[in-house]
Amino acid sequence: MACRFEVLLHPGQPPQGPEIACKALDIVSYLEQLWSVYLPTSEFSIINARAHEIPVQVSTSTLLLLQKAIQIWKETSGAFDITAAKLTKIWGFHRRQGVMPSEQDIQKSLLEVGSQNVELDESTSTVRFTKRVELNSGGIGKGVAIDEATTILDQAGIENYAIHGGKSSIRCRGAQKVTQPESGWSIAVRHPERSEVMLGTLRLFNQALGTSGPANQFFYFRGKRYGHIIDPRTGWPCDGMLSITILHPQAGWADALATGLFVMGVDNAIAYCQKNPDTSMLAILPGKRDGQVEVITCNMRPDQWIVAPH
Repeated sequence: MACRFEVLLHPGQPPQGPEIACKALDIVSYLEQLWSVYLPTSEFSIINARAHEIPVQVSTSTLLLLQKAIQIWKETSGAFDITAAKLTKIWGFHRRQGVMPSEQDIQKSLLEVGSQNVELDESTSTVRFTKRVELNSGGIGKGVAIDEATTILDQAGIENYAIHGGKSSIRCRGAQKVTQPESGWSIAVRHPERSEVMLGTLRLFNQALGTSGPANQFFYFRGKRYGHIIDPRTGWPCDGMLSITILHPQAGWADALATGLFVMGVDNAIAYCQKNPDTSMLAILPGKRDGQVEVITCNMRPDQWIVAPH
């Protein structure tokens, strides 16, 4: 999943905490072997190679991930799409080397995108493509892996923990300070393009967090900046927001919604959160002056977003 995963625990709580944390991280390593499209033996690689010809039997973990991805695809009207891998490739972002594709290449690639072409059979635990598409777990895999890892921590009775993947996907339980159980876990929020600038602090209360934004993956073509978050409905990179952070009870949902709601734009993202009270949003938009930003929140508790003093 191309990032570092960590489990944060309170010292000695419980005494076997490090051993349990290692078991949780083993789950992440196991899922990496299932979902990485860079491993030819992974289930995702086998699905991509064969599912347009025959149903491919998959593990329960893979089936559940795909069920969740298709549900979020429907809820975001296609703004999140696990089959958008072809678009990422023609824009060069899969190798972190952005290139400008032709309109013809974009339209051709769009013919190979669409979760409506993915058929799941729960009774046989198989995946079949009705039309050739290509899966990539990049927008949801980290979060779902974190969710599965937290089951190990929860079953062990650990009451206070945080687990993250690359610091952009996080799930927390309990509190960062045992003496202040009502304070949750504090997450620093920095300027998406100026990491030295602290914008504020988010507090997570038994929640997960997913962040999406093009600050670290982009290129310029003829003076225009193109980021790596692509609208799978049009084939073109999105702009408008610098980043969006989604809070949700599950990390998989937070991850995928961060991508989907970024694509949908801030107004539609607000409308989605207003209809879904378990989903909260913090969007960072360009300000009126260079270097300035505007922060918009929705469904946040009054004590959940603390603006940094200036």
